[in-house]
Amino acid sequence: MRSIRMRWESAALLLAALALLFGAASCGSSGDGQNAGSTSPSPSNVVLSSPIEHLDVGDLSIAYRVIGPLDVERDDAQGPLLMIMGFSGVMDLWSPGFVESLAQDREVVLFDNRGIGGTNGGSGSYPFSQLADDTAAFIVALGYERLDVLGWSMGGDVAVDLAVRHPERVRQLIVYAGDAGGDRAIPPDKAAMATLTDTSGTPEERGRRLLGLLFPEEWAESHPDNVRSFPVPREQAAPAAVKLQEEAMGSWRGVWDELADISVPTLLVTGTEDVLTPAQNSTMMAASIPGSWLARFEGAGHGLMYQYPLRLADTVLVFLSATAREVT
Repeated sequence: MRSIRMRWESAALLLAALALLFGAASCGSSGDGQNAGSTSPSPSNVVLSSPIEHLDVGDLSIAYRVIGPLDVERDDAQGPLLMIMGFSGVMDLWSPGFVESLAQDREVVLFDNRGIGGTNGGSGSYPFSQLADDTAAFIVALGYERLDVLGWSMGGDVAVDLAVRHPERVRQLIVYAGDAGGDRAIPPDKAAMATLTDTSGTPEERGRRLLGLLFPEEWAESHPDNVRSFPVPREQAAPAAVKLQEEAMGSWRGVWDELADISVPTLLVTGTEDVLTPAQNSTMMAASIPGSWLARFEGAGHGLMYQYPLRLADTVLVFLSATAREVT
């Protein structure tokens, strides 16, 4: 499971980089007009402006936000789009521009995974099978038989596991920067690992290097203030919960052999310059899932939703609209 371990190390260090840089960003205003040190969100951050609700699901009280449809003339006949956050991330970290664009046409539901942010930890470990079961039960608790599901990074892995374990709960599937786990997954590249292990410089300098793993170098150089556009989360992931997610990633055997059984419309999304979940993972998955779509964003990295939020949202909405008739 070496590739999974390497990917967790990447994610953990990126989280540390974000923590370092949030402090630096709080000295000035953020790119979306929100003062990073402020306690009240800017209206432009549609995520933080939406109230947190709670829903009892099994042994959990799941924290979630419901956003949209923002265009009141839209008839959201397709129902909500449920979005699963990645490793150690709280729902506040979704790109506001990406979410707002999706929510123009339809309702979007964001939530905190087991033990993360506002969702309690329940009991026991957090294997992907448990996270998938939690998501399936959450869909039912929301009052739906099945929903469209989008997952990012580790959340994309959970979304794939959900489609395998609970196909009756998934209407359409979007896997953004995810993989199917196990030893077949392509790990972060050597240059990324060199950056991860480089401890030179000040903490802020190292934080900026680590954050740079989300974005291709050329794009980062042309957007030097991109850190100020990052949403500043209200809540954090408890170290104990992060550790349990780490163990889940390390123990996941993957579902490559089961991909051929996924029968729901599926979109695989990747950035061609993603060094944390290399694009080959999405290409291999697309070749294994019958009838799946593959969207490769040239010049985009793991942080695609922060780089090109409108383009990514448009791609997701086109896919959902075009394939909706397959599942009506």
